[in-house]
Amino acid sequence: MKRSSSENGECSRITQPQKRNRTRSGTVEGRVDLDRLDCPICYQPFTVPIFQCDNGHVVCGVCRPNLNLDKCPFCALPIGNNRCRAMESILESVTVPCRNAHLGCTKYVPYGREESNHEKEHCKFSQCSCPEAELEHCKHTGVYNEIYFHYMVYHLLKDDCFFTFGESKKVRMLISEKSLVLKTLLRSLMFVMQCIREPNGVYVMISFLAPTSPEVEKFSYRLSYSYNGEETHTHGPLEMKNVLKVSFQIPQEKEDAMFLPNRFLRGDELELELCIKEVV
Repeated sequence: MKRSSSENGECSRITQPQKRNRTRSGTVEGRVDLDRLDCPICYQPFTVPIFQCDNGHVVCGVCRPNLNLDKCPFCALPIGNNRCRAMESILESVTVPCRNAHLGCTKYVPYGREESNHEKEHCKFSQCSCPEAELEHCKHTGVYNEIYFHYMVYHLLKDDCFFTFGESKKVRMLISEKSLVLKTLLRSLMFVMQCIREPNGVYVMISFLAPTSPEVEKFSYRLSYSYNGEETHTHGPLEMKNVLKVSFQIPQEKEDAMFLPNRFLRGDELELELCIKEVV
């Protein structure tokens, strides 16, 4: 930064230096020892803010409030609220391969102690749990379009499990069985219809066993239930929720499921009409 002066010697303005012209792209791939990006106290990845003492020793924002007398643990100089902006800037620019890179993901995510949104929800290579994880204690996990083959080999196929997209199908299941895995012969995909009991009735919902990645297909479904051959209760069409693991908790969003009060039920068996369509 330079000051320019007028002829009488007075400073007239401050001239900002110009950004240098790069001969290559401003973003390049390189190698870095990730240990250098970890806090030297807790050994966890740095997160903003990062604090430093006058000697340049740095600590993360999580460890900073726990320092004895606000002194640097390495040289005993005060740390206070002096931020290390250079380190923060570097940290915000560092990306690393998605943790699912070994499965085929080519995305890069910010380096940090928390799972990125991509890894947590949007990576199409996120691991799905077998739909029998809770009921049969199966511990198998895999990419969403691989779980299908695992299930076909290791688990018993139930009646009424196959359907065709866009066509209505009658489905029978026992409420006490809690879930019915639905499959189509044309695609290696798995859908789960669940019955979740509560004192006043039963919630019926259908989920697609897959991550919420924009690269993964989307589906809608419609459920119909006839009571005494006269009254028909219809739910949907509704966009299907994608899940990585089947849960038997009462849905937080009540509109995500069809609710059948006890007076509509005929014992333990449910007979519904189902139609699943691909959203295009």
